[in-house]
Amino acid sequence: MYFYCKEQGFSLFELITIIVIIAIIIISLISLPFYHDWMQKHEIRSIHPMIQQHISYARSQALMHRTTVVMCSSESLVQCEKDKWHKGIVIFIDKNKNKQIDRDEHILLKTEKNIKYGTLTWIGSSSSREVLTLQGDTGLPRGSPGSFYYCGHQDTGNNTRYKIGRMATLNSEPTSKC
Repeated sequence: MYFYCKEQGFSLFELITIIVIIAIIIISLISLPFYHDWMQKHEIRSIHPMIQQHISYARSQALMHRTTVVMCSSESLVQCEKDKWHKGIVIFIDKNKNKQIDRDEHILLKTEKNIKYGTLTWIGSSSSREVLTLQGDTGLPRGSPGSFYYCGHQDTGNNTRYKIGRMATLNSEPTSKC
């Protein structure tokens, strides 16, 4: 056979390569929605321990320093910002009880949290609408502290309420409120 005369069609190697590429594209298109749902469920599983650890830490610091400790949301991790719980959390000693970080107040903990598959919001009591305040005498919040709400972008069946009890315990339950 002459080299300059090529027969029409694909070689076996070319055919297998094309079939593999098409199979990869089809599998990725089918599995992409399931991947986002799986990642959202994984994110939900990580939120409960994260909130519980922050509340326990803030409570222990309030008791240790015998003063008011505030947990607030922040994107910059320098100042409290409204409804940025999905970006970060700051815990600080609130000397003047204004629920804002002032120059002379000590920041105890900064945590960057990048929640991608939903939003985390806080609905507090009438005395602490945007922050969680733990008292220095008991290490507990006064009255009814409030709840965190995780609202998923993909599957609304994954929406979860994290209710904080009077003893600063955290309970989770499914919710339709978002």
